[in-house]
Amino acid sequence: MVKKLTSKISFLLAISLSALSLSACSNNNSSQSENGASASSASTESISASSADTDSSSSNEDISDNTTSDIAIDDTEAIEIKTVDSNGDYYKDKQVYVQKIDGLSEDFMRGVDISSFLSEIESGVVFKDYEGNDIDSQGFFDLLADSGVNYVRIRVWNDPYDENGNGYGGGNCDIDRAISMGEYATNAGMKVYIDYHYSDFWADPNKQMCPKVWEGMSISEKETALYDYTKESLEKLKDAGVDVGLVAVGNETDSGMAGVTSNSEKCKLYSAGSKAVREVFPDAYVAVHYSNPQRDYMEIAKMLDDTGVDYDVFATSYYPYWHGTLENLTDTLKNVADTYGKKVMVAETSWAYTLDDGDGSGNTVGKGSNDDSSEYSISVQGQSEVIRNVIKAVADVGDAGIGMFYWEPAWIPVNVYADTTDNASDTLKANSAAWEKYGAGWASSYASVYDPDDAGQYYGGSSWDNQALFDFAGYPLYSLKTFGYVYEGNEVEGMEFEGALTPSGITVSLGEDISLYLPKTVKGEYTGDVRLDLPVEWDDYSNIKEFGEYKLFGTVTDILSDEEDNTSRVIIKITVLPESLLENSDFETGDDSGWHLEGNGPWVDTEDVYRGEYGLHFWSQTAVEFTATQTYTAIDSGNYTASMMIQGGDAGDDQVITITVTNETKGTSVTAETKVTGWLEWTNPTTDVIEADAGDILTVTIYVKGASGAWGTIDDAYLYIE
Repeated sequence: MVKKLTSKISFLLAISLSALSLSACSNNNSSQSENGASASSASTESISASSADTDSSSSNEDISDNTTSDIAIDDTEAIEIKTVDSNGDYYKDKQVYVQKIDGLSEDFMRGVDISSFLSEIESGVVFKDYEGNDIDSQGFFDLLADSGVNYVRIRVWNDPYDENGNGYGGGNCDIDRAISMGEYATNAGMKVYIDYHYSDFWADPNKQMCPKVWEGMSISEKETALYDYTKESLEKLKDAGVDVGLVAVGNETDSGMAGVTSNSEKCKLYSAGSKAVREVFPDAYVAVHYSNPQRDYMEIAKMLDDTGVDYDVFATSYYPYWHGTLENLTDTLKNVADTYGKKVMVAETSWAYTLDDGDGSGNTVGKGSNDDSSEYSISVQGQSEVIRNVIKAVADVGDAGIGMFYWEPAWIPVNVYADTTDNASDTLKANSAAWEKYGAGWASSYASVYDPDDAGQYYGGSSWDNQALFDFAGYPLYSLKTFGYVYEGNEVEGMEFEGALTPSGITVSLGEDISLYLPKTVKGEYTGDVRLDLPVEWDDYSNIKEFGEYKLFGTVTDILSDEEDNTSRVIIKITVLPESLLENSDFETGDDSGWHLEGNGPWVDTEDVYRGEYGLHFWSQTAVEFTATQTYTAIDSGNYTASMMIQGGDAGDDQVITITVTNETKGTSVTAETKVTGWLEWTNPTTDVIEADAGDILTVTIYVKGASGAWGTIDDAYLYIE
């Protein structure tokens, strides 16, 4: 994960760092679109951005001269406020119910990424064990191992320092710090996953910046430099006795790596890194890492195979609030594994246990930002279920599914911040000092020269503290124990079935088999924020024979109860689409066949579709303007209507989005207008009817005009007769 700001989710960075702004505790916002290859895909390490509790759009002022380091802060009052839930119960005392995963291999990688750990410790953070005792650094890693973690992931940047030796932040993760953490992990009996970013700072789908010393190199020179750097740094790890079991040659390299953007050049760099790994750690896995399983991973895996890249593991990030269903995750990874003979894994995942912020820097998951709790509750139990279910989703691939890693479970506040305390301004100032001096935030102001557009404006704290597996005061949450509980399960006394949650609606085309789309399980809710997948039996739906919207009831059974009548009723919305008269209305051919595309922005892709696997995606760094047209000759006389589904964002106030049906024979037309308002906020513009006689020529035209960086998806573009 790295600092990933994506327009489609409108992440807003919320930090107030300068001495001038401390008294007001105002927050700063940022919104930034992604790369062209994945314009609207949510990335993983979105640590610099959050939309939580922000109302200002100004960037940071220079804080390097306005803060002092090592400020003593009494955050006792803030801790009392921020470490309890709305009922006054401590998060650290929340037990978790865990369902056993049958047949899970003991060798399955159950990992955590703790790359910010040293900066936390240097800033004065003290971690506790489950009994509340202070633990030292080795004790921290021992605690992870005792909780069932068997792997530690550590990111490595080439040179995360300015010319004066000031760290860029985000843990200042160079190879020497990786060695220190790797030694702790090895001493605790865990193996180590080295995550090379091949950058001096965050690398992710949004940016893959070249290390400073590699600037200006040709691709052949860069291959040599990357090979040399990888081999030399791995030899340092080997000499230190670090038990390296997996090495990723790049981090979320969807759009490029080390400053290159073409797939051919990227694959040359993969191969250079892989060669170094083979020579130093011949028994270690070599992994490539992409960011979004909703993309066409088969296309990527084919490209890697065609270019002869030597690797073992195809890894993906998977964040439940960004990356679709677990079923798709399993299917996608299994397709890669079965077709290309690779191991597969999830390199990053996480979930929030609270919507509170702990350090004064807004969070990626907050009130109104990625906080949809329809699948999992925002709770310690919710975290546990995500860990358990993602592990199971990877294990369900079969022997090729080898692991799952939780991202930054220990990135907690240096000092706990609550804006209602008398010393809130001093607390924020002290945190700002630690972010600057020790790199405990996502970025320091010193990163400005290397990354002026992002870190240069929005440097500050962590947006991940509420997704940690430790509370804001350093106490471990019982969700951490899920890594061990998955083998035998864990019961919680007093759990009672409270009913079933309403599932998401389904959409089918007229004539399709509805049973193929109805879920076989729905979420059942129990006391203690527990949500389990429960079997559902749907009522008869044989009367659904026309297009329109319907409601269907079903009966959900409590699997934990021995009582036969312990059931609950649930309802699902069914939308039946009419039969479309257009060719490839849903783009499920995987291309634009049947359509004539003209202009700037569109292509058929697998990201963020309304249903199925493909949609007409659009994005451009420059202004977006295009048409998608198709002509149909009316077979029957009657009234015709056109409609489509569309979602997206950043199209600007002057955006124009229409769908039009023109009767070329009669010279008449009807148009429906809409606007894109946000990620997965689908609208359904539908035209009025237009009359046509048999033999009339009808043209359907979709027109999209938006600002630079506009993005979105069009799906289910229909023409039908009423």
